[in-house]
Amino acid sequence: MNKPTKSQWGTIEKNNLDAETAFKNFIGKSFSEAEEMFKENAYYYQEDLISMPAVAFNYYAPAYANYVVSKSSKDDSDGASCFLHMVIELLESNRNLATYETLEVLLQAAKLVSERQNFYDADVSIYGEFGSLYNKIVQLYSCT
Repeated sequence: MNKPTKSQWGTIEKNNLDAETAFKNFIGKSFSEAEEMFKENAYYYQEDLISMPAVAFNYYAPAYANYVVSKSSKDDSDGASCFLHMVIELLESNRNLATYETLEVLLQAAKLVSERQNFYDADVSIYGEFGSLYNKIVQLYSCT
């Protein structure tokens, strides 16, 4: 899959600040550049994903998944937690944004993230139990 072109992003509404920010942050970025962005600050850049058009989401969301299951994500509790919550939000409110293939990548990554809460140094009292979040993902996915 090639990186999304400006025309594939479509027209960004002037009043949609989230979509404008996503466009500014990601336009022209390769998969590996996006993965590096998540490595630098997953908490910040993950917010852009849900505001992207489908073609961009399906290109960049797997880069986030790649990052969050990599060794580079060690101790990134915010990045891991946000990943699980992003998948939940996707399934709850914007399911049509993701292709089947992208969903499979996200679900596999979510399963691994849920099994490695200590790897991310994600305190249960702050982030909740990743296993419970994954169970919610499975439940939401099976309902669609």
